[in-house]
Amino acid sequence: MGELSLKFDDVAQLADEPRRLFQQLAQSLAEAGDFHRLFDLRLLEERRRLGLPLDRRTPIDDIEEPLRSQVEAGYLAACREVGGLLLEAGRLREAWMYLRPAGDKLALRQRLGAVVIDEQRADELIELALFEAVDPQRGYAWLLGRNGTCNAITTLDGMAGQLAVDDLRACAAVLVRHVYRELHGNLRGHLTKLQGSAPADLSVVELIDRHPQLLAGGAYHLDVSHLASTMRYARLLVDPSLVAMALEMAEYGTRLPADLQYPGEAPFEDQFRSHRLLLEATLGRHVEEALQFFGSKAQAEQDDAASSTAIETYLVLLGRTGRMVEAMNAYAELVAADRQLSVHAPTLLELARASGDWDRYNEICRARGDVLGFAAGVLARQARAPGG
Repeated sequence: MGELSLKFDDVAQLADEPRRLFQQLAQSLAEAGDFHRLFDLRLLEERRRLGLPLDRRTPIDDIEEPLRSQVEAGYLAACREVGGLLLEAGRLREAWMYLRPAGDKLALRQRLGAVVIDEQRADELIELALFEAVDPQRGYAWLLGRNGTCNAITTLDGMAGQLAVDDLRACAAVLVRHVYRELHGNLRGHLTKLQGSAPADLSVVELIDRHPQLLAGGAYHLDVSHLASTMRYARLLVDPSLVAMALEMAEYGTRLPADLQYPGEAPFEDQFRSHRLLLEATLGRHVEEALQFFGSKAQAEQDDAASSTAIETYLVLLGRTGRMVEAMNAYAELVAADRQLSVHAPTLLELARASGDWDRYNEICRARGDVLGFAAGVLARQARAPGG
């Protein structure tokens, strides 16, 4: 941080010209890189402009409207200015202190997109991108590359409930790509040891189909718990290329020895086979078989208040396969009015909007005594109507 070009005597000489005083002192602080004091100066300037006391910071709650809104606007303007200057200076963590209250996540996200991560700044960048949710997908990729699969899965498990659905899905995509590459590389490495070389153009399933010796004697090529965890997150994916990768990993899992196929939670007790079925149906294969399987699991879970995973999986699968009216009927049958599903399950309103069957939606709302849901449907249709 440099020395201020504006001295105390210079400030004193500007006492009768407050506008110039603020202007020149702000310029001097900015040139010196003293951005935190520049922020304080902007607040002082705003208090003077509004006629508020300068010798103390009056709590915003103690200020009456319309003055309060002006104070808040000045505060946010100062945050944007100082946050932007810190961003330009490469002081990203400090910049976020000001950009966060201003709601300006995009500016920092764009800057993170241009950063080349190194060991010196890795912790700071991962904290901002992932843990501060500025760019979770990028931050998770950095974390995975730096700390490895085990730590990354543990971290994602701890953050899953805090991330927005789209951000969690993006992190799941990063994990699936990474674990697929890891499995594929390990299979090729094993094959190279066996026969001296391994083709690079064969997929995971092609490798184990053409070279069954890779799985001989109970061999495995990846921590099976990592594979199982990756399957859990693969449920969120709908992009065909990513689903295809996850499906190959599920198929690999079904070829492992029985003692390595640890049981999962309902409806995925038989982890790899049930995930294979879900992923196949997501790609449009064996849809009826999958719906029958997960539908029966959902029925069995109907009276189990401790878990809704089977019900949610069934509703999601009905939605993915375009069976919106069936999904609405299943929702009405399986989900009690007081049962809370996770954010990963479709809502009744979303299903009605997708199906267009508002009459059925109204019937369900009336039967459940859901006047708020009924009102939401009325408003949703009004918003979609021409001129609504």
